[in-house]
Amino acid sequence: MADDPNSSQQGLQDLNVTQQSGVRYIGLLIQAIKSVFPQQSGTATTATGGAATLPANPVGFIVVSLPNGTSVKVPYYGG
Repeated sequence: MADDPNSSQQGLQDLNVTQQSGVRYIGLLIQAIKSVFPQQSGTATTATGGAATLPANPVGFIVVSLPNGTSVKVPYYGG
């Protein structure tokens, strides 16, 4: 049974359209993620305004990946 060249070409066009849509939606997803998780603008070892003493034992830790690839643990405390 011979393949219909027009059918094969239509299949490739459909695949191309699907890929283009996928790339477009990945771009939109990246924009949405960036709006929810904005880029870190800097770090600090001190802060002003909050002089409260933190509890000795945090409830847990949030693991954050820094832009340089380093993972750090940030403690969080219950209220």
